[in-house]
Amino acid sequence: MKIVKYLFVVIMLVTTPFFGFSVLAHPPIDLSLEYEIDTGNLIVTITHETPAPDLHYVNRVDIKINDVLFLSQDYTSQSTNDVFSYFYNIDSSFGDVIMVTAYCNIQGSITRTITIEDPNQDNPPEIEIKNPIKGYFHFSGIKLFATYLDLIYDTMGFGGFRVKPVQARITDDIDSPEDLIVTLYVNDIKERDMVYNEESELFEGKWIGPDLGVFTMKITAEDSSGNIGIAEMEVWYFCFIPEN
Repeated sequence: MKIVKYLFVVIMLVTTPFFGFSVLAHPPIDLSLEYEIDTGNLIVTITHETPAPDLHYVNRVDIKINDVLFLSQDYTSQSTNDVFSYFYNIDSSFGDVIMVTAYCNIQGSITRTITIEDPNQDNPPEIEIKNPIKGYFHFSGIKLFATYLDLIYDTMGFGGFRVKPVQARITDDIDSPEDLIVTLYVNDIKERDMVYNEESELFEGKWIGPDLGVFTMKITAEDSSGNIGIAEMEVWYFCFIPEN
């Protein structure tokens, strides 16, 4: 009986560091794509926070063009503890859809797509939600810690988005930010107009007021030609503070 207890203690001592590390591990939390038409370079920027980039890192990037695998690149570490970029030369044509998936070597992945568009065409504004951040718990809009619950909803917000508002990076192929009409909706009900912040180069708008539940946060951006871009995120929201 003593031998069994001894073996149990040894096993716990050996496996606990690895178990603890796996609990801290999480998939990449953000992935952005940019394609340079002149050079054919695809810029893949990945956000994957880790205290040990040689142990917990993005180990593979898959690139598909129009659902056909173009490249699968393996890695043995990542260059920083959080945000880093890779460059891939791709011969694409207008209308091609490029899909990129980045894999964590311990668990999870993230996928984003980009469509190669003719720069001479007038397209809807492109919207990238910067706050809240997918897969994180936020207090009053400030990111605190990863939740690992994005199978149910994308992110969590406690206390509303009052101190740090909802933020989005919005670009248009023709119009400047000042010419765009950007609106924040919650379950298709207008929350407020979002205002461009020149310092952060982001559109911002508070989401405040008492409520509880899972809501669809939607941001729309309309350019001067009437083209409308849309981005959505499922948010678990809990706030008991009155709006005023």
